[in-house]
Amino acid sequence: MNFQFSIFNFQFLSQPRLGCDKDFLSRERTSALNGFFVLLVFLSHAVTYVRLAGALDASYLFVKSQLDQLVVAPFLFFSGYGVLCSIRDRGRAYLRSFPRRRILKVLVQSELAVLLFLAADLCIGKHYPLRRVLLSFTFWESVGNSNWYLFVILALYVCVFVSFLLARERLILGTALTSALAVGLVFALKFAGKDPWWYNTLLLFPLGMWFGLCLPRLERAVFASLPRTLVSLGLCAGAFCGLRFLRGRGFVFYELWAAAFMACVVLVMSRVRFDNALLRFFGRHVFAFFILQRIPMLVFAHLGLAQHRYLFVALSFALTIFLALGFDRCVESVIFHRSK
Repeated sequence: MNFQFSIFNFQFLSQPRLGCDKDFLSRERTSALNGFFVLLVFLSHAVTYVRLAGALDASYLFVKSQLDQLVVAPFLFFSGYGVLCSIRDRGRAYLRSFPRRRILKVLVQSELAVLLFLAADLCIGKHYPLRRVLLSFTFWESVGNSNWYLFVILALYVCVFVSFLLARERLILGTALTSALAVGLVFALKFAGKDPWWYNTLLLFPLGMWFGLCLPRLERAVFASLPRTLVSLGLCAGAFCGLRFLRGRGFVFYELWAAAFMACVVLVMSRVRFDNALLRFFGRHVFAFFILQRIPMLVFAHLGLAQHRYLFVALSFALTIFLALGFDRCVESVIFHRSK
């Protein structure tokens, strides 16, 4: 018998055959999931300023220790998936607009964020050498912001554009070239001496593209059947748990661990419908919320509020929402003249 139940706007679909959520990878659903993970990113940044030692904090600290850098994995994976789907559906028209709609937009957002961080640093009396300030606009150095993500996502977008210019409309070739350039980017960052978080989730972007190419076959082979979905989830969850103990032994193990995690996420999404207005809100503003959240933390830490951990987190959260809303309105309405 087919049935579903709903708890807190989450629905579990249990149809044994052809019962997966047909829209589970829609922009709305992936946006809601990104909204959830950006909240985890916020907490992971907040704990670098405050000390969590209470009984209520233990649950989050356990989750944090299990996921590590994987809190950003869905951003990269679904970004790659979305780019591949857009190229497949819109072809040359999308590629022609890619430099402006993707690369330029993210570049403008990122540069504005750097200016805001520099302004915040000036207000709290924090100064950086001129060389570091100048390099912060290339995202090679940080002035308090999460510069690594900005550098990586922009570099990946350039990889996509170059690859598909060469491959034209051949999706497999374009994805293969993007993957090769992404691997080259990993080696370049390692050679440059960057910390592991710069590159240890980077390949999830091309993995998302390969997933988009393979999705029709996966829908028939796995997602259409509840038993096969559950078996696949069990195998991927087992791989995730096992690889967790090997992730420190090398880059390859970490990538396999990250891939197993995203496989679990996708398999769960195919049967659990995330339909939460709050998560969709954060998903719509995920980039601004991500890149600006350290500004309130820097300011409130300077004011000495970090010793009051819950007050610090609550005030930082509220001010980040305010900043993200204003930032997105400025970028969309003023800079890009985009009508609502």
